[in-house]
Amino acid sequence: MSNTSINKASTNESPTNEASNSSGNSFTGKQVQQVLLTLLLGGTVVSFSNSALNPAIPVFMSVFDVDIVMGGWVLNAYVLAMSVGLMLSGYLNKKFPFKHVYLAAIFGFMLGSAIGMLASSMSFVIIARAIQGLSGGLIIPLSIGMLYQIYPQQQHGRVMALWGIVIMMSLAFGPLVGAYLVEQFAWWTLFAITLPLSAAVMAMVWRLIPDIRSHDKRSPFDTIGFVSLLIWLLAMMVWLSTLKIDFTGGLLSSDGLLQIATLGLLSVGFLLSAMVWWAYERRQRHPLLNVRLFNNKTYLHSNIISISQTVGLMLCLLLLPVLIQDVMGESALWTGIVLMVATLVASITTHYAGKKVDKQGARGIGIVGIGISALSTLMLAWCLYQPTLWLLMLIMSVRGIGVGLAYLPTTTVGFSSLPKESVTEGAALNNISRRIISTIFITLSTIYIDSRGAQLLAAGSSQGMASAIQEILVVIAVLLLLTIPSACKLPRSP
Repeated sequence: MSNTSINKASTNESPTNEASNSSGNSFTGKQVQQVLLTLLLGGTVVSFSNSALNPAIPVFMSVFDVDIVMGGWVLNAYVLAMSVGLMLSGYLNKKFPFKHVYLAAIFGFMLGSAIGMLASSMSFVIIARAIQGLSGGLIIPLSIGMLYQIYPQQQHGRVMALWGIVIMMSLAFGPLVGAYLVEQFAWWTLFAITLPLSAAVMAMVWRLIPDIRSHDKRSPFDTIGFVSLLIWLLAMMVWLSTLKIDFTGGLLSSDGLLQIATLGLLSVGFLLSAMVWWAYERRQRHPLLNVRLFNNKTYLHSNIISISQTVGLMLCLLLLPVLIQDVMGESALWTGIVLMVATLVASITTHYAGKKVDKQGARGIGIVGIGISALSTLMLAWCLYQPTLWLLMLIMSVRGIGVGLAYLPTTTVGFSSLPKESVTEGAALNNISRRIISTIFITLSTIYIDSRGAQLLAAGSSQGMASAIQEILVVIAVLLLLTIPSACKLPRSP
């Protein structure tokens, strides 16, 4: 990342070269640049840690002797805990100074790293990831909210493109660094490496971030909304962790039909309870999550697209290491290389798309990006008949183009359609929606792959897991295609 890019993004077009947030706080050009650098590094620590751990999921499965369902909870624990952090971010941002909340979040991330480094079982690894997820759930929406406050609307696409590039670069190099650390040293170094980076962020926040005071300290905390959603999340987590589906007897057998009926009834129960919570939140003057923001149609449709893109991205991040290392028998370094190349392509595409969004809107870019994402996902399923590393790298790179066009540009337009003082709440609502839904999809997918793979192996197939992964990839492609109507609802121009 060059200084020119940072200066470009951090310089407003006003004669005074100052930015003002919705609270009346003014920032000089130098302060804006310092805030930007600090937030970029903070986001990098979170993103790097996540991506570096992805190639190690098969390693955790091997070291602690667990199956893919338990291995998936390295990812799911982070996502669910992040949801809790996202719930709290809007309230804490109103109640306390930004600097204090951000420092506490970074310290929490460091604590999670220390626990993970010293973990003696899979349970402690999952606990460490949960602590990091809680902290990450505060860091991301706080950062995005601050960026939207200190930059004018006509520069949102540019600054979010810069944010996306830096985050994607850390996502790109994270798998490669993580794979190298696992192969040359040990799995615990994946946690240890983030400790000095987190310490550097804390020092920068302490020295460079202005002491911005809250503008709404009297906002009450929605205790009922928080406790009820937390209970719902915990109940769902317990249910998903104990859920088993046995295909060996056939889905049309009495046992199979009983499993389907039980799964359906419990799913309906969780859905109805979620709808009750949603109705309660809509009536609150100071809700835990401002679900009324979905009344904004641009924000609503941008969220639908970002949710589907996140589901596809998270599943690919989970399944690709399993495919390369367990099915193909290749080194973890190859997982890192494939993911790095794909994310670098997505980063370059995001930079291009960010500039176009400020001038042309996100409708056309979003439609093209969704189409490329869906087509490349189908190509990925097709190539699993005879997978090769170079073909995987090519298809994942094409998929990176689709993600770069569809994800960040549409999300940026959604945030820009909100009042500046609501962007932190909007970012929290966007992130928690993506995390909860992706967690459900990931868990159900891993359970399906484990059970379906066992059934195919029992039937004499030599590619049981690969075939099950193919079926999941087809489902993802269909899900992506269903979001094209939402892209058509986005504005044609900024």
